[in-house]
Amino acid sequence: MSGRRAAAARRTAAVTVALFVCAGVGAATARADDNGLADKSAQAIADASRRAMSELTAMRVVATVDDAAGTTALDLRFDDGGTCVGAVTPPGDAGTAEIIKRGKDVWVKLDDDLLRSQVPGAAAEDAIALINGRYVHGTTSSLLLREFAEFCDLDHFKEEFSSTPAAEQLDKGARTTVDGRPAITVSSRADDTSGTFEVSTEDEPYLLRLRGTEADGERVQASFSAFDEPVVATPPAPADSVDLSRLQ
Repeated sequence: MSGRRAAAARRTAAVTVALFVCAGVGAATARADDNGLADKSAQAIADASRRAMSELTAMRVVATVDDAAGTTALDLRFDDGGTCVGAVTPPGDAGTAEIIKRGKDVWVKLDDDLLRSQVPGAAAEDAIALINGRYVHGTTSSLLLREFAEFCDLDHFKEEFSSTPAAEQLDKGARTTVDGRPAITVSSRADDTSGTFEVSTEDEPYLLRLRGTEADGERVQASFSAFDEPVVATPPAPADSVDLSRLQ
């Protein structure tokens, strides 16, 4: 996976999220058992959700990004202290990488198919034999590990929440539920980019789910949960990892 592909996947999800953070239209009738958000204008919904998401200290993201290269799938939990755990499946059906990150230390377990896609030629078989199903350990100073660790950047998502698309058209939609949680739907269009966002109408106004299409045809679906919940990323035992320097 190239750094461009890793950054593109994160950027697609984050930019699509950012679509709904401005503009305002009408109001809806609130119910007594929710946080009152559905009674607000679209601008007020956007402001409340942007504020809630920008103040997060941790969350889970489950997402797919589809483009000409294929589908990138993510299932990650990360916090603002640099802790991250989860899995990334790059496009091309080349396998899955399990990620554990604590600060600048990164452990990545690549299955054999994915390892072959990352290591050129006959060296791949040597690497597979050396790794023998273990995690590869290094830091974010390594290009290979940094590309995977880039998916874990909570600050990147939070920065994108504050962006304001130009000439956006936004419409408030119907109430819905996301994994059993009540939500209000907001649709947005700006510069050939469109998105549908579902914002929680109970407790904090968190963004629960998005579906969007970028101008270049990239499509993203993502759900967000585990807000502010501690992220536990336990490094593998020394016997279950191999230092990246041994592969170089």
